Amino acid sequence: MFSPAKRQRHQNILIRLCDKFTRTEVNVICPVIKAEHSVRVLYKLQEKLLKDILQTAGDENGLSLQQVHCIPLPNSKGLQFNLFIEYASSTKIDTNNRQELRKTLDTKLSTVLRGRYTLIDELEDMDQIVPQPIISEVDFELHKLMSCANDLEKESEALPDLCIAAEAIYSMLEELKESYTKFAVLSQNGKGKSFILNLLFLMTADNNEEYLNNNRAVQLPEGFPNKVQWKKITESDSINLPDVVKDYIKDKDNNSLPPVCYPLECDKDKETALTSFNDIDRYFSESSRLDLEPYVLSQKEVAGSHQSTTKCILHLRYGTRYQMRVEYFNSKELQEQLFELFTIEEDSKHVNHDVKEKAEVCLRERYEILTGHEFTQEDSVNSFVDIKLSKDVLKFAGKTELYIGRGEDCTIDRLALQHVLKALTTSQEEDEDKAEEAQKKIAAVKEIVVYLPSKILHGGKEILEMPGTDDSDPIAMNFIRNALNEVDAVILVTEFGFTICEKEVKDMLYESGFLQRCDKDPSNNKIMLIAYPEKNSKWQFAKKGKNKIERLEVESKKKKDVELKTIAKILNKNSNDLEKNIFTTYLLPVLHSSILSQKDAQSEHEVISKHSDFLKYTGIIDFLIQLDEFVLSKQKSSFDHVKTRLNHFQRVLNNITKETARTIVLYLNNKEFQLQLNEKIQRLNDQLKLNMDEMLLGYVADLVEKMLLKNIPGAKTEWSAQKNNVTSVGVYSPYFCGKNPIYKVCLFHVIFGGLEVTKKELFDKILEQIDKILEEFKSDVLKVCITELNAFLKPKRIHVPENFVLQAINNKLLDVQQGYMGKKKLPFNVKTLEKMMTESQKESLKSVLLEKNFRKCDLEHAKSRTTANIEECIMRVKDPFMKKLLKLHEQRLHQTM
Repeated sequence: MFSPAKRQRHQNILIRLCDKFTRTEVNVICPVIKAEHSVRVLYKLQEKLLKDILQTAGDENGLSLQQVHCIPLPNSKGLQFNLFIEYASSTKIDTNNRQELRKTLDTKLSTVLRGRYTLIDELEDMDQIVPQPIISEVDFELHKLMSCANDLEKESEALPDLCIAAEAIYSMLEELKESYTKFAVLSQNGKGKSFILNLLFLMTADNNEEYLNNNRAVQLPEGFPNKVQWKKITESDSINLPDVVKDYIKDKDNNSLPPVCYPLECDKDKETALTSFNDIDRYFSESSRLDLEPYVLSQKEVAGSHQSTTKCILHLRYGTRYQMRVEYFNSKELQEQLFELFTIEEDSKHVNHDVKEKAEVCLRERYEILTGHEFTQEDSVNSFVDIKLSKDVLKFAGKTELYIGRGEDCTIDRLALQHVLKALTTSQEEDEDKAEEAQKKIAAVKEIVVYLPSKILHGGKEILEMPGTDDSDPIAMNFIRNALNEVDAVILVTEFGFTICEKEVKDMLYESGFLQRCDKDPSNNKIMLIAYPEKNSKWQFAKKGKNKIERLEVESKKKKDVELKTIAKILNKNSNDLEKNIFTTYLLPVLHSSILSQKDAQSEHEVISKHSDFLKYTGIIDFLIQLDEFVLSKQKSSFDHVKTRLNHFQRVLNNITKETARTIVLYLNNKEFQLQLNEKIQRLNDQLKLNMDEMLLGYVADLVEKMLLKNIPGAKTEWSAQKNNVTSVGVYSPYFCGKNPIYKVCLFHVIFGGLEVTKKELFDKILEQIDKILEEFKSDVLKVCITELNAFLKPKRIHVPENFVLQAINNKLLDVQQGYMGKKKLPFNVKTLEKMMTESQKESLKSVLLEKNFRKCDLEHAKSRTTANIEECIMRVKDPFMKKLLKLHEQRLHQTM
């Protein structure tokens, strides 16, 4: 007899897949990973694809895929998990098999994730769970929606004309990517704004592998740098151009001068520059003080530190490579600013003396730099137009400069940008000839936009580094005030907390439009109170100070309670109602970056695990998450809208056969049908334009005129009460548009203060009428399309699913409506109307009152002219506002038709 065959034993392999913590160019562990590179995101969004990869990798190595386990990290939520993969084999698995399996997995995942971002380990059990990098929720949502759109596009290849909605969805997603949630960083000078931001950029920077991959498809504009044909480049041509070029094309005015382009070139030794960051780890491991070179943004140095503060606002955005746009004041703006020296009154109770004193010091210095000679009251200058700027200044006044990295080496491009940025923001140039040229540019810089490949900015964040509030002249203060009127969140940096914050910082915040918006709509605005105490030796922590840092949790809770009550008192609200919109924490970026630089473990995950007790108290991770969650809340309605469209698109695809779809597409493409339908649709388009024009030129123009007329008596009364407090023609400075911080009388508010209440009602009525006309247009087009399609197909005896056709056409009409109203680019909404009204008020105020009176003349005569011209100033707002409104209408209509 034969003995029974032995049961074959299976040998198992357990593989752990998780996202790598990569290191940046300066060897600091990056705590963030992009969604497109994450194996966790791949599992969440494309589980079938991942399992196919796992199955194929197993098959190629003689293994069968058994199961995929998703194990969450302790006390975590969302995407914080590890993946464990079970394989089995009926034969013995040797070391070579195991290595080949990991190699195959690495290759296949690298292809899908566009880089080696996955950690692949073989383990004995599933107890060994490791921490994971943060994935921005905004980044995840955008990646998810883009992935869904890509999948649906493949499914809809049989319906190219009918399912045009796919293009609209892509357009919405692109607009979402290009929209920014703005965070203003506010503090006194020397509180560490630049230092904190440098450390945040340093630890979240794309490394050189990412830098190269992200820039492979990016192309410099043809003819770069000197022979670029700007007029020939359109938005549709700019897909693969650098971010700074795309944004310039999008924002450019047809009358503006073309920008001057420069490649970012570095003459520094790369290795020497990187050695500055070699000892970051010693701060934590050896309690050693750090002496770091600035990573990107300029920081104060001993030499020239008294004049090294940034005067303009730096707009910091994400870009795949290092880039920068620099805009200079035009000659007229510079002349208006400098003429203040001839108008400032020495003694007056109606002047903010601290501001006036700083203004005189700064303006005298700028006058000498920009004109080439010393200021004296005896100069034959009667008006701002009489001020002669130096020839060197006239060469760049009013111009725009674009600086673009090569995209090949992140360190070289960063060092080059850092050098240019330093020359434009701080007077710390050692070479005297270069220093003189740099001073002229610094004195004339209006705005700088910097694009950095740092993940803290990824996902639609724009950080505005503001001038310090304590050493700022009126121009810098004007920058700050204007920015605070537009930003979505304020990051207020103090040494220990808001309650002991400097008075002028509080005053700037109290008086800002931002705090007023917080009062009206707390949910849409955020205040982030950041205490940065590391400059104080008592607030420095190292390995041996575990007990000391654990006390921070208690201190942080006390701090939060006190600061919530303080802000609640200012806004006259309950502190519980504000808790979601006011974030307060201690931030210890030096400690956090030092821990992330440690090399005392075999892998980055082990470093994070080993020092987790310290990392959770630095405030950095909470800060990054808070930034992200706020952006997500701002974009939620846009995300939901795209999701709704995608869901509808999917339902349409599921409810129609390909044969029926092809039939409908065939007849929709029929020339006879198109001519017949287009002729009727064109009539409706013409009627839409006519209805809009009539409504804007009639109904809206009448509303605007009535609103302005109603404001005249109040403005005259307010001017009568305030005119005796005007003691200098400096109040009429056109540059400040009636909001000169030197003077306590604000002409803009005197003339237009009464409009604040009535403007909102006007804007609501305009939008209500636009919406009404568009709804009528949609209804008419739907009726025509359904009638014509059914009439055309009826003789062919083809059954058409009417609901499907209705939905498909309705989708197109929704796109028409959204195309007119807009979402991000020039949207027809209250914010845009508010901006157009404010610009119109400034234009009228300048032309009617300010420019005519801002000269050496008899003050009483200027005040008399003001009294006589108040009515004209108010009523003249109508023309520029209506022109802007009609221009926007034409732009939106052009995109719609």
